Amino acid sequence: MLERSFILGAVMAFEVDFLAVGEGEKSGDAIAVRWGNLAGQRSEQKVLIIDGGTLEAGRNLVNHVQNYYGTTYVDAILCTHPDIDHACGLKIVLEELDFGFLLMHQPWSHAGEILDLFKSPFTATKLKEKF
Repeated sequence: MLERSFILGAVMAFEVDFLAVGEGEKSGDAIAVRWGNLAGQRSEQKVLIIDGGTLEAGRNLVNHVQNYYGTTYVDAILCTHPDIDHACGLKIVLEELDFGFLLMHQPWSHAGEILDLFKSPFTATKLKEKF
């Protein structure tokens, strides 16, 4: 785990924790971010999860947030894209932690607009179903 902390004033600081996902060049992302008064109460902090990696990484994210951040609540969860090595672990995160909101793209909502990006003979309806 790579950890970065920076002081932004007397009590304001932030941490970015990159949790290991897979091995080598084909690893995904599982990132936890915490900012605010890190020495203060939980109410003085915000927590963000960016992607969840694999199922194992999702379990590690839950443990990290509970044990290191001392909470079971995440203010926001961001899924950057639905590849397995980025999104799969969010299943565990969403099931085991309370959260404020989830941010994710919904390509199926734009199937008609992106149809020409696919070489296969899809219709907008078939593309939406595939997503």
